[in-house]
Amino acid sequence: MNTVGVSCPGFGKERFEECLGRISSHFRHWEIFSELNHSVQKISPSFSALAEPYGMTFSIHSAIADTNVAATNPRMREATMMEIMSEMQSACEMGVDTVTVHPGIINLAVSGTRERSIAAAQDSMRLLDRAQAEYGVRLAIENMPNVPVMLGITAEELDEIVGPTDLGICFDIGHANTSGQMDAMIETFGDRIVNVHIHDNVGVKDDHMTIGTGQIDFRSVIRKLRSYKGRYIIESKSLESAVESQEVLKRLLPP
Repeated sequence: MNTVGVSCPGFGKERFEECLGRISSHFRHWEIFSELNHSVQKISPSFSALAEPYGMTFSIHSAIADTNVAATNPRMREATMMEIMSEMQSACEMGVDTVTVHPGIINLAVSGTRERSIAAAQDSMRLLDRAQAEYGVRLAIENMPNVPVMLGITAEELDEIVGPTDLGICFDIGHANTSGQMDAMIETFGDRIVNVHIHDNVGVKDDHMTIGTGQIDFRSVIRKLRSYKGRYIIESKSLESAVESQEVLKRLLPP
């Protein structure tokens, strides 16, 4: 049976323990977005004592605001690698098994250098592949929405980036809908998918709408993911939206 969880970058503005109390009233799993007050390096020392009474499970979404695994500046990329590996260390200390990571963005200063950014991302993936084995934490590389500066928008490009590594894939249904890549992602990655992000949109922007308020045919997508037994993480703009999405999603998932 699939687990349904929640994730929201906006939660990071709240104190971790207060947010934990609110989320636990509605969800049994939380994918912690490692930003601001919820930076996992900050919360890991007190995490066990705070989380244990709630009996929840957790995963982590790596920080995205100031990181770029595809940075063409080697010093910036090194800083990103250090940050992600620090998050992996915290995940290990917290007993968390999965960390989702973005595949990076292109060089915004110089046009026509997408292939150089892809090459940088490939180097990063090889390093992260070795690191996940060392830390015993599974990494899931996420497909991106149809925003030209982002890498990993298409299944073909994401496959080129992760290459022959043992890295998993985080299949983001909403992102795939903006780029017409729904079937391609499922067909390309199949059993390599170890995490699923779910939210709605109308096929143009990454709106993170409540499930059922956009135009995604979730029944069809979930049917195509029938062999997937992992987590469905509702990425929402608010806890209230996530709770509404959960009610819809539970009716769609197989018993």
